[in-house]
Amino acid sequence: MKASRGPRPLVLTAALTLALLAHTGHAFLAGYRSGLGLDGFGICPAEMRNCSCRSYTGAETEIDCPEADSTVHLRIEPHQYAEMRCQRNRRYDFEQIPQLSIGDTNRLTIDDCPFPHHQSILQLVSFLGTTQVKVLWLKNNANHEQSASLVRHHFAGLDQLDRLAISNAKLSDIGPDLFEHLPNLTWLDMRDNIFRLPATIFDALPKLRVLELSFNSLEELDPRLLRHLPNLRLLTLWHNKLRTLSRAAFTGMPELERLDLSSNQLESVPGDLFADLPHLTELAMGVNNFRTLPDGLFRANRELRKVKLASQRVELETLPHDLLQMLPVLDQVSLERVGLVSLPGTLLFGSANLTQLNLANNQLHQLPEDLLRDQKALQVLQLQHNQLTGLPAGLLRNTVELHTLRLSHNQIGELSAVALQALTKLQELYLDHNQLHTIELHAFKQTTALHTLHLQVNQLAFETLNTLPATAPDTGDQEQLTDHIPAPDEFSLLAQDGTPFQHLHQLRELDLSSNWLTAVPRDLLLNTHELQRLNLTRNNITSLTYANLQFLAPAITVDLRHNSIFEIDLADMERLVLLEPRNFDEQTGRARILLNDNPLHCNCIAYAFAQYIQNRLATAVYDRFELVANELTCHGPEHLEGALIKDVPTRELLCELDTPSTAIRHCPAPCRCYIRPEDTGVIIDCSGQALTEVPELPRPTTFGYRFIELHLENNNISALPDSTTASGSSGWAEVRELYASNNSIAALAADQLPRSLRLLDLSRNRLTALDGPLAESLTASTTLTTVRLAHNDWTCQCETTQLLTFAHANQRRIEDFGRLRCSDGRPLEQMTLSDLCVDRTHVIVLTCVIVSVVACLVAALSLVYYTYKLELKVWLFKHGLCLWLVAEEELDRDKLYDAFVSYSHKDEAFITEHLVPTLERDPMNFKLCWHVRDWTPGEMISSQISSSVEQSRRTIIVLSSSFLESLWGQLEFRTAHLQSMAERRNRLIIIIYGDIGNIYDLEPELRAYLHTNTYVRWGDPWFWDKLRFAMPHPPKVRGASGTASTVVKSGVSTAGGLFMKQLQGAAPVDDRLELIKPQVTPATPPALTTPPTEPISSATPAPGPFVISGNGGGVGGAGAQLLHQQLSNAYRASGHINGAFVINSNAKQSDV
Repeated sequence: MKASRGPRPLVLTAALTLALLAHTGHAFLAGYRSGLGLDGFGICPAEMRNCSCRSYTGAETEIDCPEADSTVHLRIEPHQYAEMRCQRNRRYDFEQIPQLSIGDTNRLTIDDCPFPHHQSILQLVSFLGTTQVKVLWLKNNANHEQSASLVRHHFAGLDQLDRLAISNAKLSDIGPDLFEHLPNLTWLDMRDNIFRLPATIFDALPKLRVLELSFNSLEELDPRLLRHLPNLRLLTLWHNKLRTLSRAAFTGMPELERLDLSSNQLESVPGDLFADLPHLTELAMGVNNFRTLPDGLFRANRELRKVKLASQRVELETLPHDLLQMLPVLDQVSLERVGLVSLPGTLLFGSANLTQLNLANNQLHQLPEDLLRDQKALQVLQLQHNQLTGLPAGLLRNTVELHTLRLSHNQIGELSAVALQALTKLQELYLDHNQLHTIELHAFKQTTALHTLHLQVNQLAFETLNTLPATAPDTGDQEQLTDHIPAPDEFSLLAQDGTPFQHLHQLRELDLSSNWLTAVPRDLLLNTHELQRLNLTRNNITSLTYANLQFLAPAITVDLRHNSIFEIDLADMERLVLLEPRNFDEQTGRARILLNDNPLHCNCIAYAFAQYIQNRLATAVYDRFELVANELTCHGPEHLEGALIKDVPTRELLCELDTPSTAIRHCPAPCRCYIRPEDTGVIIDCSGQALTEVPELPRPTTFGYRFIELHLENNNISALPDSTTASGSSGWAEVRELYASNNSIAALAADQLPRSLRLLDLSRNRLTALDGPLAESLTASTTLTTVRLAHNDWTCQCETTQLLTFAHANQRRIEDFGRLRCSDGRPLEQMTLSDLCVDRTHVIVLTCVIVSVVACLVAALSLVYYTYKLELKVWLFKHGLCLWLVAEEELDRDKLYDAFVSYSHKDEAFITEHLVPTLERDPMNFKLCWHVRDWTPGEMISSQISSSVEQSRRTIIVLSSSFLESLWGQLEFRTAHLQSMAERRNRLIIIIYGDIGNIYDLEPELRAYLHTNTYVRWGDPWFWDKLRFAMPHPPKVRGASGTASTVVKSGVSTAGGLFMKQLQGAAPVDDRLELIKPQVTPATPPALTTPPTEPISSATPAPGPFVISGNGGGVGGAGAQLLHQQLSNAYRASGHINGAFVINSNAKQSDV
């Protein structure tokens, strides 16, 4: 506990300290602002009138006046700056702005606000409370018609102003005294639409150091305009309309260092134009109309460092020979886009400190060899977009500091070994978009620091990179170069030296796209350890092997897209990668090869490549390389054309066994042979060649393969060769898959099949039987997995049972088992041995004897039966024998009803809506005894129950929970049960309706009956079918005939049914004694999903004899008396007495 309390005092102390500091800082800031006249919002006064004031960011504050629809917007940071922006075309009332006190400010900006006519700028912004401004920007006041033109009194009080910028201001009439109140101004920017300046306007600005007069429309410079600016350092006259200049225009500015005359209309200048500018360091004269320049133009400007003459509107063609001579500190020269055709060799003599020279985008055909004689400090040389055909051998001999050389978009045809030999510090070389076809072997021997080399869009070919000697043939003709045959010593040089890239150990980026290369230069694999990107797109590379991809650079990206690669052979890649020592740094990355957009031929050569793309190789391979080919499609063979290589089944990658250059041919004529690396199989396709015998097959093991897949479909072959007698050179024994469908093979022996056969297709031949040895051989084979035998002339006789036995025992092997047919069309799938091997003579004799005996017996019995029919039935029935011979209709001929329905009044809805209507109408047409309709009022209920049971062929008990509570229902069950036992016939049908609870809780008699007899359950999908079957079955099936064929007699149809009569005015009642009670119709329980009908227990007692007599043996005599004796006092308490219905008030309602 003590340890857990330790840090708490420290935390509390720190929190209190921070709170105290925050409070103290807030108080200090509030006091500071209060001392400045500021409130908590910054500079906002307590009374803001009609303006809004809010803090912006940090120390900045924004004010809008008026608040609702602002016309003036202020943004202020005290002592730093204040900006005022007005809304155009609005009426301004600066008096609405509250009085502020921001003190002296460094910068004041007035944007889009009109100048007052009789006030100074300080008076205009007097509400700011500032007296001095260092920097003033006046912008866009010319947009207001009511604005005054800028004049001298506007600058009154700004004598300490240091910088002034005026853009798009209203200067319709500029006075020569405009700047008299600004004696300390050092920086002036006047731009946008100034056409003329008074000659003495700058005389009041002796301290001016920077003068910006760009984006105006000045056409001339008055010699007096700049005469009194002794401290001027920068003069910008860019984007004016000056046509001529004189030396006098620049007199009086001895300290000028930077001068910009670009974007004017100058066509020529005098040679002494800059003679009075000895300290000039930067000069820009681009975008003019110079056709010539005078000699000695910069002779007096020995401090000149940068000269820009770029982008002339007309072609300058050439330059004076001494234009840039003897400028000891000259650093940068830009002569881009000036139309130069030639250059004098002495142009740069004496200017030894030049570091950047831009001669791009001209029309130079050649360069003087001494042009760069003195430029030892040159670092960047830009010669792109000219018409150079080559570089003089000594042009770059002294440029030892050169690190960037741009020669793109020229017509250079070859690069000699001496052209770059002095450039030991060269880092970037751009030779793209030339006509380069030759690079001498040691052209890059001295440029070992080179890290970027662009050679795209040239005519470089693999042969030229590998076979040229140290001094290339003197030819500019590509055809002669291609026809050049290297001498033996040249090949030895190649073996020793490699390609021109062998010395570029620090190369990081090489672009060789759009050339004529046919392979990846080997030196790029072995010597360029730092190479990060190699672009070989749009070349003529046709094939790749694993050797072409073994780059030592660990994280290189090689782009091989848009080549002619039709073959990628990586057969040994996985094995070699697994053998390589894992000495590369996995964190630096892996080689990434881009291969999309190539016309790949998907054959066996691409097998290993397809395995890689489909992620089926070892993980180490993917750690070493990333081959990007997600969009690479097959350009052949025809059946795979257009398929993505990642989706092609590798089993379909095949190659022809023999090629036109094969010396020893293995493929038999006229077959076509292929090899498949997926399973090292040889496919020999002889299908459709009208062959009559199997040709001599090669042995695949002799040339590195394991087995043969032989296709002989659609020929006229009548027999297969014998594998035991085949010659030693034959490959028949090495056939594993034999496709011989649609031939004329009529017989087959076991010794004709190769032992290692795994697929046998003999469908559509003339086979009639399988002999025993063949069937045993096929069954015992451990390699055979697939057999096809359909569409043959199979003979199905007792002598040919081997076929049937084999077919049924090898159903899993026989692929077309379901289509096997005998010659007579019988399916073997449904045949057994007994269908084939039957002794027909014995069968016929035995059948005739049996039929004769049976006929005699039937005739004798029929004669006896029809002679003594009545006596026989009576005797049999009296003794209870063969009662099944006595038709039930004969026993029940005099019964009035088909069934008596017993149920509880609570189940009335089920009876009236389902049971009675369905049984009494088509197609059943049964006649039911329904107490609501058929009982006679006034009679004893027990008598009517006995009478209804006795007069009905069946008694239907609707057994429900309500029925179990009804004493009359139980009486009806016992009556029907006793009658069934007396007649030894099952006349009781029980329908379980709803949930009756646990059957073991029922009374013993009912529970015993349910255990030993079948019953039906409401909700069973077969309910009506089962109920109809349990009902009486007369000779004529009930419901078989329609209403037209039914003869109605006393309400009973000939089919044993009845016409249901609608009770008029009679309410449904139950329990026989409840005719006087109000009726309550219960809801019908939902149909239940029940198990099938329970079977009758084997313990069911056999039905006893049924005797038709009046001696009291039936239910109507002694049976009825027995039933009445079993009634309890509760039953006898209610009933009919002398025609009156008496109810015992002591009886329970459930018993009534």
